[in-house]
Amino acid sequence: MFKRLDHVSIGVFDIEAAQKLFCDQLGGELLKDAGSSNDEGFRWITFLLGGKKIELVSPTGEGGVGRYLDKNGEGFHHLSFSVSDLEAAKEFCDTNHLRVLGYNPEPSSFRHFYMHPKDTFGALIQVFEETDNTMDLAE
Repeated sequence: MFKRLDHVSIGVFDIEAAQKLFCDQLGGELLKDAGSSNDEGFRWITFLLGGKKIELVSPTGEGGVGRYLDKNGEGFHHLSFSVSDLEAAKEFCDTNHLRVLGYNPEPSSFRHFYMHPKDTFGALIQVFEETDNTMDLAE
């Protein structure tokens, strides 16, 4: 079902300070997968460090990332796995009583959902449909 672990995400309040640590001081190499979501109130950057992709997420307004950081503080935010068929992955979760959060099946956007951390031993898991575009961003 899961094709690959795409990245580990870290929630931070100050993305510039975190970028300075992870990239300037520890040698992370910035990737082109970066941006912001006004609808969800956060921005992100990604980088390679030790041969693995890491994402930093930071709140820009009201949204899930800000609520998470207010409740839990900075640190681990989520794991992100790719699948070839988002609907099949959702059906698998439904069949196995794994609650799905934020299901976004729209073909014109980043197709993804999250698995509820209460069902996954405390880890928020993002599941996204892999496309040529997401593979291009993974490099």
